[in-house]
Amino acid sequence: MLNSQLGIVERVAALHRVDLFAGVPGRVLAAVAETATEVRASPGMLLIEEGAVEEHLFAIVEGLVRVHHGSQTLVELGPGVTVGELAALEPEPRSASVTAIEETLALRIDKAVLDALLAEWPELTQGVIAALVSRLRAARNAPIDLRE
Repeated sequence: MLNSQLGIVERVAALHRVDLFAGVPGRVLAAVAETATEVRASPGMLLIEEGAVEEHLFAIVEGLVRVHHGSQTLVELGPGVTVGELAALEPEPRSASVTAIEETLALRIDKAVLDALLAEWPELTQGVIAALVSRLRAARNAPIDLRE
């Protein structure tokens, strides 16, 4: 699938597997899928640069990415997650960089598109809020490393 263009049905199926959109009805995801841009990243390609002010998120469909500050890896993420979702809601400097570790296929969803969809589809709003609350709770319960 990495070498061919995804059809709308494949995009909707991929978005259903993404935590941020998992509870969103298929008809709503079809609207998201139609506007998403496919991004194919080779190993080492930077998807998000720390400090950049951008207005989009990436839904990882295939592959593996590394979230990092410089050379320090914070986490490695694969299919079914989003990166950069906070910037798509409220643009501010990116808090970390994201680099492809292996061939990666992601769907890029821009803020303007997400804003319009959130206004039109309350189901999407509920799904996004639920996913973000879940992430905040997980981060709050994560162990803290006090070493410098």
